[in-house]
Formats: sequence, structure tokens, C-alpha cells
Amino acid sequence: MAMIKKIPISIAILICINSMIGAGLFINPQPLSQIAGPLGFMGYVFSALLFLPIILSIATLAQLHPVSGGFYAYVTSYLGRAWGFCAIWFYFIGKTIAISLLLFKALEFFQGYSPFLAQYPTLTLEYVMIAFFVTINIAGVFIGGKIQYLFTILKAIPILFAFFVGIKSFNPSYYMFTQAHVANSVWTISIAAFALMGFEVICAVGHLIQDSAKNIKRVIISAFLIVASINILFQMLSYASLGATLTTTKYSVLAMGLSFLPSYPTIAHIINGAAYAAVFGGFYSLMTSNCWNLHAMAKNNHLPFSKTLAKISKTNVPWASLIVEGSLCAFVITITSEQTILQNMSIFPQAFALFLNVTAAYQATKIITNIKLNRWIPLAGFASCTILMTISFIRIIQAGISFSILALFLSGIIAAWVKGTKGPNPSYNPKS
Repeated sequence: MAMIKKIPISIAILICINSMIGAGLFINPQPLSQIAGPLGFMGYVFSALLFLPIILSIATLAQLHPVSGGFYAYVTSYLGRAWGFCAIWFYFIGKTIAISLLLFKALEFFQGYSPFLAQYPTLTLEYVMIAFFVTINIAGVFIGGKIQYLFTILKAIPILFAFFVGIKSFNPSYYMFTQAHVANSVWTISIAAFALMGFEVICAVGHLIQDSAKNIKRVIISAFLIVASINILFQMLSYASLGATLTTTKYSVLAMGLSFLPSYPTIAHIINGAAYAAVFGGFYSLMTSNCWNLHAMAKNNHLPFSKTLAKISKTNVPWASLIVEGSLCAFVITITSEQTILQNMSIFPQAFALFLNVTAAYQATKIITNIKLNRWIPLAGFASCTILMTISFIRIIQAGISFSILALFLSGIIAAWVKGTKGPNPSYNPKS
């Protein structure tokens, strides 16, 4: 039997960061500033505070149960198989919606620069790229190592550039705000939260991290704090540099570059291009970790064709689950490519999955005597998840609901009900 390649803690943190910093960071400045003007960055502050008790709860569960398909293990261990399935199914589909949007936005951007790509429909290119990423992953291209460093560097270039330009061209007068900006800032949460999701993807591959019982909690918390800080500063400095112009600017990094380097527009375009090239890293990290959630459902016999979906290749890849995930990505983006609709329909089910995990964490505090988690933390997490679900639900109603995607959620629930969720809970022995 081939030895399973383990992920060092530094690479695990990069996987988390690459999963979180995707298109959201670069496409959010415009809608955030449209809603709350100079206070658009408060969406990230509010979201980070809301996520903090959730993260501490889930990081503790991850430390107790460092296994594949983490969410299923956590919820099933303390709430039972039926709730475990609901948690992982809603999370899996919510994350699939998110990564579909990531890839679509990146391809849309590059079509604007390449006449060759522009001659093809964006959807066609998305299908090709999904097939490409699925193929190379099945072929054994490992999710760790040099590829994560490459995508991290690609993201660091435009981010550091935006920080430099924002500081050099900081205009305090742009930060004059009104009561309307203050009142509207709460509605930025659903958009900002989309860019802060992803800290939990490492839970799906917790079993692959070196000394996971010791390191996974550190990975999750470190990555989240780094990314939350980056998002807050990125939004603040973008507005400080561009002001109200940001409300009409689709590509903030490009606008900052053209304003700061008017004689060198090519440099601005190259740096902005690096930002969207890096989005492929977020897509790759998310897709290769999210398929393990589907694998966990199949492994526990929740879905039709579970035996096939649970198969693992010689390179330790759940290849059948990966193919199904890629097909679902293509299905979602075929239905709609509207950014706001997809963002909100992605956040709501993921927030529901987080709610179930926080509930599991609360139950764990009552069962495990030496657990390193105060029970008030998951209680605060209940409130956070409820706020996230409420805001995203209201935004779904306002922006529009995709009934086809809703049907996709329900189809999984129906399939699991037909298959049956009865039976003994799997044994996931907590690590003390």
C-alpha cells in the first residue's frame, strides 16, 4: 500500500489562505462601496467578529476529529447521522456554488484581454477548465507543495501593490461618511462573508495534515486571522485611493494602478491580471478539498451509487466524487452567473452547516470533560450563524432566488431520505 503524502503545517496554512482569498477579495470593493461607501470595510470587521466564535468551535472539533470529510464527523458524532448528512450536504453544495462563481469571474476577466478567448462563450471555457482541473487532480497533481507557493505569490503581488498604492495615495477626505453609510454597513456582511469563507476547507482533508490533532486548530485560526486582516486593509486602502470612483470601478487593482502609474498602463494591467490568475489557485484548493465531503457522504452510504463515489485512486484522490463535483460546478454556473445571487445562495447553506457544527461543539462541551472550549463560545456561535443566515436570506429575497439551485439542494435531501439515514453512528474517537 502506497504511503499517503502528508501536508506540512506551512502548506496547510497556504491551502487555507488560497481557499479564502479568491475572486471575492478582488470583486468585492465595488459592491461594498456601493452599499456603505467608505465604510465598506466594516463588512469584513463585522463578518470576522461573527465568524470568530464559529471558528474557535470548529477548530476545536477539528482537533478532536482530524479525519476526512470533517463536518460529517463532527456533527454525526454529537447529533447523529441525519444531521451529519444535512451539515455536509448543505456545505458541499454551498461551496460548489462558490467555486463555480470563482472560476467564472476569472475566465470572464481574461476574455476581456484575449481575443482568442473572447471568441468562445465563457460557459464553454468554464467546462474546459473544470475538466482540466479534475483531470490533473486525478492524475496525481498533489494539492500541496510548490503549486500552493505559486498561487500565493500570484495573489501577494496585487495585494501588496494595492497596499503600497493605497498608503502612498491615501486621501483622508474620502473618509467622510454619512448616517446612511453607517446604517447600510450591516448589509455588507453577506457580501464580505463570502470572501471570508474557506477557513473550514482544511477540515475536509484534516487527515492529510502532519500531526493533525496538534496542528489543525493552529492552521485554521492562523489562516483566518491573516485573511481577515488582508481583506479589511484591502478594502480600506482601495477606497482611500479611489474614493467614490470605486463604486463604478469593476477592477479596483487596475484602477489604482492606472491612477498611480498613468505612464505605465501595461504594468497596471499585468498586476491586475496576476490577481485573477491567482483565483485559479482558490478554485483548485477548494475543489480538491470539497470533493472529500462528497466522498465522506458516500463512504457512510448516504447517497445512491455510494460504492462508486467512495472509491479512491492510487494517488489518494476520490476520483468519482471529484468528477461529480465538477459536473455540479458546470450545472450551477449554467443556471446563472449573476454574482449577487450566487454569493447569497452560497452563504446561506454554508451558514446553516456552520450552525450544525456549532451545535455539535456545544454538545461536545457537555460530553468531553477536558475539552479546551468554553461552552459560551459555541453559544455565541449560535447567534453568529443566525445573523449570517438571516442577512443572507433577506439578500436572497431581494436579489432573487434560483429555484433550480434550490431543487439541487432538495434533491440531495430526498436522495438521502430514500437511501436512509438510520443506523449506528460511525465511531470517531476524540483526540484529547
